[in-house]
Amino acid sequence: MGESTKYHQLSAMSYHVPGGLRRGDPRDGRTVLNTPAPSIANPVPAPRTRRLVVVMGAGASADFGVPTLRSVFKETHARQYLRQDEWLRTNLEETFWEPRGHTLETSDDSLTIEEMLTILRDWRLEESIPHRLTVEDQGKFCRSLYVLIERALFEGKSTKMEYLNPLLEFARSRFAHITWASFNWDCVFESSFWYSSGPPEPYARCNPSVAIPLADWHPGTNDHLFLKLHGGINWWMIDGRLTYVRFAGSGDLAKRWTDYANGKTPEVYPVILEPSYYKYEGEQYKILEPQWAAFLKALIEADCVLILGYSLPEGDVQARSKILTAFQANERSEWAVVDPSPTTCSRYRRLLGNRRMKTFEQGLAGFNNQLEASLLEAFACVRGGAEHAC
Repeated sequence: MGESTKYHQLSAMSYHVPGGLRRGDPRDGRTVLNTPAPSIANPVPAPRTRRLVVVMGAGASADFGVPTLRSVFKETHARQYLRQDEWLRTNLEETFWEPRGHTLETSDDSLTIEEMLTILRDWRLEESIPHRLTVEDQGKFCRSLYVLIERALFEGKSTKMEYLNPLLEFARSRFAHITWASFNWDCVFESSFWYSSGPPEPYARCNPSVAIPLADWHPGTNDHLFLKLHGGINWWMIDGRLTYVRFAGSGDLAKRWTDYANGKTPEVYPVILEPSYYKYEGEQYKILEPQWAAFLKALIEADCVLILGYSLPEGDVQARSKILTAFQANERSEWAVVDPSPTTCSRYRRLLGNRRMKTFEQGLAGFNNQLEASLLEAFACVRGGAEHAC
């Protein structure tokens, strides 16, 4: 459902509604069992229509003020949380920063959260070496880091600048089906999609469909599929069901996170893949795993793939596996990478080459200045407009 406080968009927008778009109706049932997780075994050939996959990493949210995990400790609301949680700050300093000659102020030059949690997991496996944290304290440390991340990604953030709207409009007007695959925990895409999907009238806006059962999520169109591959701050396990938790004033996301921080409801928890090299182990991944089959299927069927601000880190083995497999198997697909980092663009050029892929060394806001021209340059199959068959 749409939200009305944080991530709110207030300025005027254009609302492109493709023919046959089905609007979501909040009156339809409280729990929606959405499109079943597809299988790529013996897939049924799809009609020859243009299909787009957009892969979104931290760069898709950066221009909205959302920090990366490398810089997360220095974000304003994360700093405030560290002042409140002295136990977490002390353990960060004594376990990770001070032994490496760093402080909070230089934390973005030290270990990332992913590296910290991986070290703790590796250390735990070495049973003959005394561990600094007990098993209970290690769980508390991880939980406290999640709360810090939630503060940094959510508090004070807004989508009023509408940086994703030009891409949303381009995709809606040029493609029959779009898969939006996000590696981000924040709520930026959901908010941007909702507010750009129609005018502020009753039942005029909609959400994309999802690939796994998600209680309290009301999809309105099958033309768009949303995959939150690493989970998110607003996806929770409640009463044994994966549940979408509203983040508007009428929602209870803030209370959920407060209770989680205080350890009040251990059976209710955010569904987030642990940011470590062990992220694809355990119950959290099992909950989200069907999305990965949908991701690979979408890449295999795609005419065009746009990678927006995702660096394809070596530690994310699932993402590398699916992306590289799909590139090899789907020889007709065209790819584009938008990322301000020369290192990231160079990585993609090494892995995917330059015959079917173009790179744009820009952030999202800068890319928007020439978005349509750049994507038409990268994607030959959409240059002819709505009538052109690719």
